[in-house]
Amino acid sequence: MFLIDDIILRSLGISMPPGLDMIGTIEQIQKQAYKEIYNPEKIKSQIKENRLLYEFGELTREEYERTNAELMHYLKVAEEILR
Repeated sequence: MFLIDDIILRSLGISMPPGLDMIGTIEQIQKQAYKEIYNPEKIKSQIKENRLLYEFGELTREEYERTNAELMHYLKVAEEILR
């Protein structure tokens, strides 16, 4: 019921105080989850690790390039989502 009330109040342009706004609370939880899942620093660390593995001969060039392309894509997505 609170969710329906929030939707109606938002459509009328009325905002609820922080903590009482169900949609606002859900948005904050979603934002925090995205920060944990799409952590740019963690992805950058994985890119560095991938490069080191390639330089030490643990990965072939094809494996390195494939993994690097995936990680660069994830990094781009993470930076877009967290804006």
